[in-house]
Amino acid sequence: MTNKIIWGIFIILTLFLTGYILFFVKLEPAGDIVEYYGITESFLNHESFNLSSQDQQNLSLALHPEYFQDPQYYIKGKDGNRYPVHFFLYSLLALPVRIILIFLQLDELKTLAITNLVILTVTSFWIMRKFLTVPFQRIIFLTVLYLSSVLSFIIWPGPDLFYICMLILAIFYFYQKKYLLTAIFAAIASWHSQPLIIIALAALGNYFLSETLKKINNERYFQISWKIFITSALLFFLILTPYFYNLAVFGLLTPWIIIENGWTKLNGFGLQNASFKKLYEQFFDLNIGFFWYAPIIFLTGCFFFFKSLISDKREWLVFLTLIVTAFFYQTNPAWHYGTAGYGPTRHILFILPFLIYFIVKYLKTSKVGSLAFSIIIISQIYTLSLNGFITPKFENTLYNSPYASFVLNNFPQLYSPTPEIFVDRTNHTDLDHITSAIYVSDGFCKKAYILKSDIEYLKKKCGSIPPESEKQLENKSMTEGVYVNY
Repeated sequence: MTNKIIWGIFIILTLFLTGYILFFVKLEPAGDIVEYYGITESFLNHESFNLSSQDQQNLSLALHPEYFQDPQYYIKGKDGNRYPVHFFLYSLLALPVRIILIFLQLDELKTLAITNLVILTVTSFWIMRKFLTVPFQRIIFLTVLYLSSVLSFIIWPGPDLFYICMLILAIFYFYQKKYLLTAIFAAIASWHSQPLIIIALAALGNYFLSETLKKINNERYFQISWKIFITSALLFFLILTPYFYNLAVFGLLTPWIIIENGWTKLNGFGLQNASFKKLYEQFFDLNIGFFWYAPIIFLTGCFFFFKSLISDKREWLVFLTLIVTAFFYQTNPAWHYGTAGYGPTRHILFILPFLIYFIVKYLKTSKVGSLAFSIIIISQIYTLSLNGFITPKFENTLYNSPYASFVLNNFPQLYSPTPEIFVDRTNHTDLDHITSAIYVSDGFCKKAYILKSDIEYLKKKCGSIPPESEKQLENKSMTEGVYVNY
């Protein structure tokens, strides 16, 4: 009886979200919609991925024409045509949805949102049918998943929810010791978020070793068959599929290295952009940090995960894989990206499936478990309310979150993030280079990031500059700055 109620709630929830998105949500273009939606346009028109003049003309009616002047979209390929730099699988999954919306004469710009909802629904159904038999576990799974940051990303026009779902499947199969399926789903997830190649390669390595390292009479032996060798090779090529596409179309492993914008020219792609400060920001920054958008989910999931580290030393390999993946997300020359509302940054979402798994596995029907579950629900309702629930305002990416605003208003010296974050959210701009920014509250300067060339501007705006800050600027170049607190 309980299971029937759970399935009934799941069906009602799915129908509600579908109807709400189709008939009540007004979507604004954001993220990389020009390519993910644009690929569906190209395929409908001429069954290929290159951008034709007719495609561009049609898309310009629904999207801002300036998208097509942005150097990071639709790069010229080897044959002279313009091709999307983002991989096409997600858009192919969206194609049937768009065809249905065309047939029903509904808003085609909602194609990606409905696609996200379909992917989330199928994944949830799959997990509950294949892995969760206890009603309480199903309740926890649905609640934590749909009240997490995932809710804000349903209408986000990109594949972030897609690769989250692929990772959820990979993780559940991993702990069921279905290592081949783990590797397949991890590989597919990496197609639309390149740093996930670390998790995909780790899954491949785990599969290979699980099939080739045998223990006989307490001694380990290495045995490999042609079947395992060929399967592992195919998995490796599966992981590299987007790179083969890039070689065929652009003649490069990745076109991102040739994109002409300020951040690329200044920093270049690579681990030289990574730092422990950015690792901290991925988790705890007041604007983009994951913790502030799912605090109790984060703490509960981490508690159970670290508890498993004590009981099973092999979990340290999972932990190491996650940390390395987080660092690889920092290789991008830019650091502050568009996201669904205030946050979190899209480049830390990959930890959410792991947290969900450990909560579902270890949270029991005890007084403590019920209390933790209740706190998760209450805290997430409050947190999601700050970000607009299912309809976050995408422009809030360029505004300080309520948490950051509170600290900047009252304790500005406590918040000095990577300058790009502060500048973008204070100036409400998304430029490809760093500028000065002054945070003002009730007419009073609270904090500034100031370039050496803008000292006089700061003095004019705020009346003065602390001597220690002015002294720090003496040793900076004209394009470097320092934080100033008032």
